[in-house]
Amino acid sequence: MAASRPVPGPVTAPLAPSVPVPAPLPGAGPHPLAEPAQPGDLLLYRLVKLAASSGRLITRLCERTHGITRREWGVLMWLAQEPGLPPSVLAQRLELDRARVSRAVTSLQAKGLVRKSAAPAGQPASALHLTEAGTRLHAALWPQVRAINQQLARSLEADHLEQLARGLALLQEEAARLERQAPEAPPFPPRSGGARHREPAGSPPAS
Repeated sequence: MAASRPVPGPVTAPLAPSVPVPAPLPGAGPHPLAEPAQPGDLLLYRLVKLAASSGRLITRLCERTHGITRREWGVLMWLAQEPGLPPSVLAQRLELDRARVSRAVTSLQAKGLVRKSAAPAGQPASALHLTEAGTRLHAALWPQVRAINQQLARSLEADHLEQLARGLALLQEEAARLERQAPEAPPFPPRSGGARHREPAGSPPAS
């Protein structure tokens, strides 16, 4: 009797290769991330590369499968987590300016995925909620987005994940401290000729 063939497992989209940064040899000096000598050593550049390559997976999933943009997915995700957010708070959650959030909300309203309720007495802004269709879309898309994040996390051992979580928290605190110390400036770069000025190298991409 012929041997049975193994059943292939699910096919997942390969993640883009990371930018190689060699680890320093013992006694060879500080790590390149601490003392960058080339673009590939910059911490912010490495974080942007990771966010860009993995973010493309989310973008393709949103646009090709569910007909929404990645930014619109961010709106749905936060409104599922915190129903009734006013637009100003939603913009803070997404780290975006109000104009871009407003455009995403308007698009989602046209698609029947988000509704805006009138501001209650004493409240300065209206509240945003998912519609039934928006709730169903979130329920379908969230497990897929979660699975991509899980696949990334599985590349690290448990102790490395814990170190990463602590490291990210420390980096966020330090970034917030540097931002507080920086000279007063608009929270988002001004537009010039219909487009924003280019961000310096290492700046995070728009969601």
